[in-house]
Amino acid sequence: AAGQACEFLSLRGAADAPLASIAENMLLLRHAARPLLRHAAHHRSRWSSAASAIHAGRGAAPRSTFRGVWSTAKKDDDGDDESEAPSVATAVGVGFETGDGVVIGGGGGDSDDDGDAPASVGVGDGAPRPDRVLALALARRPLFPGMVHSLGLGREAADALQAERDAGRPYVALFLRKKTADDDAAAELFSPADLDEALEDVHGVGAFAQVHNIADAPEGGAQALLLVHRRVDAATVVDAGPPPRLGVSHWPREAWVDEDENGEGRANPRPPTRSGKARKRRAVKDEASRGDLVRALSNEIVAAIRELVQLNPLYREHMQYFTQRVDIADPFKLADFAASLATAPGEDLQAALEERDVVARLRRSLELVSRERELSKLQQEISQQVETKLSSQQRTFLLNEQLKTIKKELGVETDDKEALVKKYRTRVDALEGTTTADDEETAEQKWAGGVIPAIARAAIEEELTKLAALEKNSAEFNVTRNYLDWLTAMPWGAVSGEVFDVAKAKAALDDVHYGMDDVKERILELVAVGSLVGGVRGKILCLVGPPGTGKTSIGSSIASALGREFYRFSVGGLGDVAEIKGHRRTYVGAMPGKPIQCLKATKRFNPVVLIDEVDKLGRGGTAGDPASALLELLDPSQNSSFLDHYLDVPVDLSRCLFVCTANDASLIPGPLIDRMEVVRLAGYDLEDKLAIAREHLVPRALEEAGLADDAGVKFTDDALAALIKGHAREAGVRTLQKLVEKISRKLALRVVRSGDETAAATAPEAERGREGSVVSAETLADFVGKPRFSKDRLYDDELPVPPGVVMGLAWTSMGGAALYVEATKLSAPPASDDETKPAAPPRLSTTGQLGGVMEESTRVALNHVRAREAAAGASGLDGAELHVHVPDGATPKDGPSAGVTVATALLSLARGDPVRQDLAMTGELSLTGRVLPVGGIKEKVIAAKRAGVAHVLLPDDNRSDYEELPEYLKKDIEAHFAATFEDVVALAFSS
Repeated sequence: AAGQACEFLSLRGAADAPLASIAENMLLLRHAARPLLRHAAHHRSRWSSAASAIHAGRGAAPRSTFRGVWSTAKKDDDGDDESEAPSVATAVGVGFETGDGVVIGGGGGDSDDDGDAPASVGVGDGAPRPDRVLALALARRPLFPGMVHSLGLGREAADALQAERDAGRPYVALFLRKKTADDDAAAELFSPADLDEALEDVHGVGAFAQVHNIADAPEGGAQALLLVHRRVDAATVVDAGPPPRLGVSHWPREAWVDEDENGEGRANPRPPTRSGKARKRRAVKDEASRGDLVRALSNEIVAAIRELVQLNPLYREHMQYFTQRVDIADPFKLADFAASLATAPGEDLQAALEERDVVARLRRSLELVSRERELSKLQQEISQQVETKLSSQQRTFLLNEQLKTIKKELGVETDDKEALVKKYRTRVDALEGTTTADDEETAEQKWAGGVIPAIARAAIEEELTKLAALEKNSAEFNVTRNYLDWLTAMPWGAVSGEVFDVAKAKAALDDVHYGMDDVKERILELVAVGSLVGGVRGKILCLVGPPGTGKTSIGSSIASALGREFYRFSVGGLGDVAEIKGHRRTYVGAMPGKPIQCLKATKRFNPVVLIDEVDKLGRGGTAGDPASALLELLDPSQNSSFLDHYLDVPVDLSRCLFVCTANDASLIPGPLIDRMEVVRLAGYDLEDKLAIAREHLVPRALEEAGLADDAGVKFTDDALAALIKGHAREAGVRTLQKLVEKISRKLALRVVRSGDETAAATAPEAERGREGSVVSAETLADFVGKPRFSKDRLYDDELPVPPGVVMGLAWTSMGGAALYVEATKLSAPPASDDETKPAAPPRLSTTGQLGGVMEESTRVALNHVRAREAAAGASGLDGAELHVHVPDGATPKDGPSAGVTVATALLSLARGDPVRQDLAMTGELSLTGRVLPVGGIKEKVIAAKRAGVAHVLLPDDNRSDYEELPEYLKKDIEAHFAATFEDVVALAFSS
């Protein structure tokens, strides 16, 4: 009891001097009571009468009775009269347990408790042994006997435990759940609804503890201070409650006796019987080795604990408590203490709690404490590493501060703040005129002649000065550091060595691309000029053409031909100016725009920069207009001092060669396209596609399919021609490339199946029997199916052209196309008796998704035909309802090149005569009958050739455009040129 009071007062009054003094006095009383325990053990029989008297009176023994028994016992020992000594034991309430389980002392007078309730006295094995007790389920780890623990409780468990304590039964049984929970989970009562299953959810061995204090926790639960006495076994539920109570079976006293005279050591010794004397003699040798093993394990545990205390100071308080309360010579208590120090999982600790054999328990405890020692070693290593790093940083900081002080004293360097103040005062004085700033060099003067431009070098130096005065953990430090990263990563003054060999440049361009003569010729012109003047300044080219014609891929070929680095970025759908001009440094995650990123990536100031899809730029919004931001970049007179918002220093981009690509030049803003040199790319015709497929597409597809070394796999020219005519009629070669790759994959599968019988069995029924690795016109359908385009023209010899139908030629972003214009009369003009009354104008409706320009061209054509017919005395269209339609209504159509075709169709409808079936025409018509020039002549001639037309009618002003076409395009086509609509009529209605 004195030890309990000392422990409790030490915990409650560690910072209170009076309570600490009381704790020390109680500790002295505890030591004074120890002789009473020894005498009680030696003279148990003499105490039995006093115990019986106390038991019969349900109270404490009179002082005279206690003193008499003590005097007799003490005189029997040493003959001295120590009659006053028992008063110390009585004062502190020391209790003794007789052999019959009766508790002596500790009551202190009359007691009002129930007779079944045990007295709250005794420590460890001297504590009461009730057979029914309140039970709690622990969430994470078990508790070990002899230790004081702080336990978190749920609200319900705290209330039940407080009620037991108020009733004089401050005891509880603690059992660990088999399924452990989180570290902060509180102990709870067993569920009254299903207590039998609750017993199955916990381990059968637990701890019997005494509650010393219960305090409410801020988070709603409670904290209990417990002293664990011994182990107990859970038997059964004796009271469903609430709160529920369990029947428990207390473990017997665990004590180790090591007798020196025969080396015999055993746990829980019992008096030997006659039959056991012989067995005792045979087991002397084994028992001796068992005692040595216990001592060895105990010494190892003590050594491990001592090392653990040295590694982790947190265990020192535990060690001090252990040396005061636990006998180190008792292996049972030593094992429990070692296990209580471990932070191992609950299952490992429960195994140590359930172990009855002293050797096995010591082994488990040694394993747990050894594991804790290794963990502490690792923790100490980590702590030492952190301390070493911090010490190094502190040492560097102190040395730097000392160095600054020394330089300041010697006048070598001034303080950062003083230097800044002096700098700003000098500027202010110069502005006021009190001093002159002539002596202060400008940035251009100080850094002139260097590789880095003077303004950029001044910005770098200023930022470096700022960085030296900033703390490393400040936000401004990271902004300045990132800014310096970009400034110092720029390839100032670095350029690629250019190649000015026209022959090599031509070979590099022809190696990857077929055709594209206009683009190649323009690049060769740049190479030639560079060879004469010693360098090529930046130019801005814009390649305009249908998709799949090689505009994007030609960029890398241009870079190879010039010997420069290549960088590509797309502006399709771009709607943020910051992607071009960069972000302000004040924004989080700010970075320069694409042009500056290009220089950093290529590490050169003269790369070939391909800006893809400039006709698909965003049209501006809250983030600005990117098209307007490109004006500074693509203007040769401005990009020599391009100013990025992030760098905020001029950057010379005039050495870069900018190549832009677009599908439709009409979508590029006028000010932007005005700064470019436009090079138009026409679509490929049949001969071009055949050459591209033969030289580039087929070899590449066979190599990717693993068939490059197979001599039996090949494509015939007839198969490629049929593939182009029936499946890939677009201006580019993307669809043709996909089809060739598809055929190559099917050929690879056929080759594998032909060499493997197992793989051949997987072939579908339609594929069985098809063999061979040669793709011909006859076998093409086996690979790609039936042709998508079966007829080149809507009207042919089998279906003659009716009146009002004319074939026109149009240019689209996909290339040239042959389109029919159909005109029909829905109702005839009404008959009029009055011949002098003018006829009503015709009512015209159009379909086919015609744009505004084509709508106007249709009205102009109708009025011109009416005027022409009226001059001839005919009025076949007046008063009638007319309908003009252009087939393929899903495709929008617009442009100034359909006037001649619509007028010819309306004239054919008015006359009732069909137009020549082998004629296709293009051109714009004025109201007076003049045929105006149009664009896209090459694409339109290719479309006419693809449609199998023998005659084309073009504006007379486009004669030079036609003459520039290659001879193979003009083969088998006869061109006619018209200056007025009369020339058109003469050709269209001739035989």
